[in-house]
Amino acid sequence: MDKVKLKSFQAFGWFSVITGIVALALLNISMLSGYDLAIISQLSLWISVILISGLIALFNRQSRSLGFWGLGIAGYLGFFVAVIFILGWIIVPFP
Repeated sequence: MDKVKLKSFQAFGWFSVITGIVALALLNISMLSGYDLAIISQLSLWISVILISGLIALFNRQSRSLGFWGLGIAGYLGFFVAVIFILGWIIVPFP
């Protein structure tokens, strides 16, 4: 039973890290290419999935580092979106 529990926590940790890296890659591709990908409209969903799976991974000692990585990536994505929104709002305050 313990091995199943350990593997599930590690799976949530790896899922949060891999999902975060994919979200970062898709965000960069959409910003560099100029195409409006589906990630831009669903970025809050991606961030919440990364946060939830990262928080689940924090409960086990062996998967805690993966959980912190997932939470760090989600925090970076949220911070990036906030900074881009604020800078865009400063440049053109009334669209």
